[in-house]
Amino acid sequence: MEEKDVLVFETLIVAVPETAGSALYGMIDVLAATGNLWQQLVGIEPRQRLIRPKILSPSRSLFTCGNRIPVVPDIGVDEDPDADIVILPELWLAPDDDMKGRYPEILDWIRRRYRGGSTIYSACSGSVMLAATGLLNGKEATSHWGYEDLFRRHYPEVNFRPEPNLAFADPSGRIVTAGGTTSWHDLAIHIISRHCSPGEALQIAKV
Repeated sequence: MEEKDVLVFETLIVAVPETAGSALYGMIDVLAATGNLWQQLVGIEPRQRLIRPKILSPSRSLFTCGNRIPVVPDIGVDEDPDADIVILPELWLAPDDDMKGRYPEILDWIRRRYRGGSTIYSACSGSVMLAATGLLNGKEATSHWGYEDLFRRHYPEVNFRPEPNLAFADPSGRIVTAGGTTSWHDLAIHIISRHCSPGEALQIAKV
């Protein structure tokens, strides 16, 4: 709980050099606006942020992601941070790039966070990184349709479906994957609706 008993959801968005900058910063903008941007537009006093997004990377060192967009991480994975919400945004990946063998520390951290109770979300090709953790084995998942063959070949244990915008890996909804390139918009609205309220999500959608 934060000041005035407002629950703030600590959210870590994973960023690596393959990350698509538009999805990374777009997600940050939308989630950080929850609870305050609508209020500013309609002339009422903004509340404090309901979701606090931060960037998690292999280290705190500055790097560039897709199309040389600079990233200044808030925290390094070696710090083993806790989070209510973990998001894996879109990656610039070739259709046969399964990411196996890359970023083992981040993959281990995602597994630990899931065991620790975090809710895990991926958007578009971020589900390829999520699949590399093994957390999608035996579960339904989606991604951009261009990665269907990759999942069939490299992650046959995953029940891959290219059709849905959002796929829920289990009844509890603790792992949710989103479809194509702009699906992060729908994922952000889902996250706000689920963790804050449908009313907050409607206000952000109107914004």
